[in-house]
Amino acid sequence: MRRPERVAAALLALAATAAPALTPCTLVFGQGRNPPAADAPDWDGLNTQFSNAVADALDAGGRRVVAMTASSARIDPQATGLALLQRADASGCGTLVETSVFADEQDVLVLRLRAYPLLPQLDGGGIAGLRIGAPLFVTQRELVLSTLPRLGPGQLAAQMAAEYLQHDGR
Repeated sequence: MRRPERVAAALLALAATAAPALTPCTLVFGQGRNPPAADAPDWDGLNTQFSNAVADALDAGGRRVVAMTASSARIDPQATGLALLQRADASGCGTLVETSVFADEQDVLVLRLRAYPLLPQLDGGGIAGLRIGAPLFVTQRELVLSTLPRLGPGQLAAQMAAEYLQHDGR
């Protein structure tokens, strides 16, 4: 192992012992793609319901969960990404579960859950925060948009969260 790698490994070990003895958490983050519009569904409300139901299902499955949602009216990927990484870092989260409910370009209603690892971001041999790794799990439902008035986002969220928990197997 080269010196920079040894230093990084030592810093990781030190950070692990200095960190509070918390069970690693999962940050559940929800944000839609469709901005508010007249005579349109309440996308923020749907995303909040779906994200909260996923968080509740993961919590019931024994995970320590930190929930965070952002309005689709203020889509700023850089600021949103930085805020969620800071929240995950401060909370000791090692996993990001991203949730979303939206209508795509073909007016297909999409409900999606993706899980990512949160990895240490090294800067000059030290840990400078977290970064999002490649997706570990993705599940998605595509429905006809006309089903939206009958949609029970909580029920689908519970099913999709159960699929993730089964895949993760912790």
